[in-house]
Formats: sequence, structure tokens, C-alpha cells
Amino acid sequence: MPNFFYTDATGNKQGPLTPQQLQALATRGTITPTTPLETDTGHKGVAGQIPGLQFNAAAPSPSAQPVQAPPLANVFCTNCGNPVAEQAVACMSCGMKPTGHKKFCRHCGVGINPEQVICVKCGASLAGTSSAGNSGIKKAFDISFGGDPVKKLNIYFMVYWIGMAAAIPTCLLSSIPASVFMFMLLYQLWKLIPADIARTTPGKAVGFCFIPFFNFYWIYTAWWGLAQDMNETLQQRGIPYQVNEGLGRWTCSLFVFQFVISICASMMSVVATVLQSEGLLIVAGLVNIPGYLMSLAGTIMLIFFFKSAKNGAIALLERRGA
Repeated sequence: MPNFFYTDATGNKQGPLTPQQLQALATRGTITPTTPLETDTGHKGVAGQIPGLQFNAAAPSPSAQPVQAPPLANVFCTNCGNPVAEQAVACMSCGMKPTGHKKFCRHCGVGINPEQVICVKCGASLAGTSSAGNSGIKKAFDISFGGDPVKKLNIYFMVYWIGMAAAIPTCLLSSIPASVFMFMLLYQLWKLIPADIARTTPGKAVGFCFIPFFNFYWIYTAWWGLAQDMNETLQQRGIPYQVNEGLGRWTCSLFVFQFVISICASMMSVVATVLQSEGLLIVAGLVNIPGYLMSLAGTIMLIFFFKSAKNGAIALLERRGA
């Protein structure tokens, strides 16, 4: 009969053992059916392959012991705020895919998307809540407005519409700071839309508006898309308010039409100058009148559009309760 060697739990080889000694260890439970064995003739296997070897039934083999799964770390759904396992494919409550978080609501403790400024669970304002993405500029604005996002939105909008209203009849340079505050307002509005709904990020919504020619396409995403995504957010939160989507769409279209007319009028002016044609120059000036009127109408409509979007944002911020 061959002698046996076995590998213990620490990985050390023990033996040699006679068949009788091997049976004694199996009876005590030291050796289980999955214990690696090797004979002095070089054959390798496990103890369960030895014919006639009896094992201690009271000591279950490692293969029979249940494998304990590591505890699941809970995160919170950015859509409904309910807890969901981090490894889960989707939220059991609303079907959205869960994500990890580095920002938490100081009122209810629910994990939230770092880009959000209202809690998806309790609806509380998240101004001043800890976040890895806080910048010095953002902190400065939070301090200057007392950490009140509603006040911030109202002031941004007020400076914007007053500046544009003053620029419409007089063509003053007030349109420049007014435009700055308009884009600051646009950025804040996009921050209120959850990441699983928003079609773009706040940075892209503002930044792509400065790309020449492409921006006449992008405003449909940045403005009209804002109205659509905010309305979806309001609907999911059960808030009875709707941002005027038609106003956003027609505002974008007016600015595009005005741009096309201005290009045509400019080309006609160049041709008239080259040909020294006063008649064509007059026609170019007449063509530019509809463009000016469209620009004026678009500016007025844009003010009312941002007022509608700002009111929708305030409705989100003032929402209490999931």
C-alpha cells in the first residue's frame, strides 16, 4: 500500500501517512473530501477520490459550506432617492441605474448626484452641502447670496432682463453684462436637472454656445432642450408647473432666421459696393430690416423664456417632500 501526503489549511505538506493514519485523520475531520493528497509514487488528487475512505459527517467539507457574499453597499437613486444596492443593475423603485455619490443631503442624509442643488428625496436646498466639486468661485457666490439658490436665480435673471431691456432701444453696452448673467443663469438652470434626465452638462450647455456657426444649432439644445428636460423633471417630481417649450423653440428659430437674413444683407452690401450700385445698396438695407425686427422679437421672447425656466427652477427648489 502506498503512503500518503496531504496539504493542510496553511498550505504545508504533511506526511507520510499510512492508509490507517489517513483514515484516522478523515474520521476526526482533519482531512475532508477536498483535501489535496499525493502518494509517494507521485500520483496527485483529493481525499474524496480514495476508495473506501470514510469522512466525519459532522464536519462538512469546505465545498458544502455556504459561501458568504460580502455585504452590499447601499447608495441612493438619483431619480427617486430610495436606497438601492450598489451592485444592482437598476433601482427597484423607479428602474433607473444607480450610481455612487460624493455628495449627501444635510437634511435627510441621502446620497445625491454632485451636480444637483436640490435633494431628490426630501426636496431640500443643497446649498452649502459638502461636495468634491466645489470651486472658489461657486463658494464666493454662495456666500454673497447667503447660500440661497432661489435668491441667486432671481438676481441673475433681474440683472439679465434689465440689461437687455436697456439695450433694446438704445443699443447700449449693457447687453454685454446682461449676456454674461444670462449664461450664468443658464448654467444654474442646467444644474437643477438630474444627470439621468439632462441631455447635456451645464458646462457644455454654456460653452458650446460660443462656437461660431455651430452655436445656431446648439441653442436648440441649450434653450429648447432645457425646457424639455426641466418639464420632465417637474413631471417626475409631481410639480404642477410647465416651462414654455414653444417659447424656447420659436426664440431659437427667430435668432437663426435673423442670422440668415443678416448674412444675405451683408453679401448684398458687398456686391453693391463692388458694383457701385446705389439701388442694390438700398435693397440690402431694406432686407436687413426684417432681420433687425426678428432680433428684437427674439430678444424679448428670450427674456420671457428665461423667466418661465427660472420659475420652473424655483418650483423645484421650493419643493418639499419626495
